[in-house]
Amino acid sequence: MRNVEATPTDARMRILQAASRVTRREGAIALTLDATAKEAGVSKGGLLYHFPSKEALVRGMLEYHLDTFEQGLQDSSKPFVQAYVEMGSYDGSDGLFQSLSAVLALYPELLETVRERSQRWYAQAKRIDALVAMLATDGLFMADLMGLEVAPGKLRQKVLQRLLELAEEES
Repeated sequence: MRNVEATPTDARMRILQAASRVTRREGAIALTLDATAKEAGVSKGGLLYHFPSKEALVRGMLEYHLDTFEQGLQDSSKPFVQAYVEMGSYDGSDGLFQSLSAVLALYPELLETVRERSQRWYAQAKRIDALVAMLATDGLFMADLMGLEVAPGKLRQKVLQRLLELAEEES
C-alpha cells in the first residue's frame, strides 16, 4: 500500500475545520493558535506555515465559510435570489457565525470581505422585490443569531414563503 502524504491544501482545510470547531465549542475568545493547532493535530509551526497570525486564521475561516455559502448558491438549481433566500434564512453553523461575528469585532477590517461579497450578491437582484427579499433574509438571519425569535414556528414559514414570492424571477 502506497503511503500518501497530506497535501498543504488538506492541512490547511484541517486547520480551518479545527478552528471552526474550537470557535463553535468554546467561543471566539478561546480561538487561539495553540488551541487550533492542538485541535487540528498539527504543530504550531505547521499552523503558522498556513496562517502566520490569528487574524490570518480568522480571515481564512471567514473566507472559507463565505466561499461555501457562495458555492451552494452556484450549485443550486434555483434562480440566484431564491437560492439566497432559502440558504440565507437559517444558521446551520451550530453557533459558528455567532462566534465569527464576535471575532470580527476584534478585526473590523475583515468586515470589508463581507461587504465585498454582499455587494456582489445584492447586485444579482434585478428587481426591487428581489433585493427586499435578500435584505429581509439577512435581517432574519441576524435576528436568529441574536436569539430574537422574531418569527417562530408557523409564522417563520409564512415569512419565508413571502420572501420566496418576492424573490421569484420574472419570466
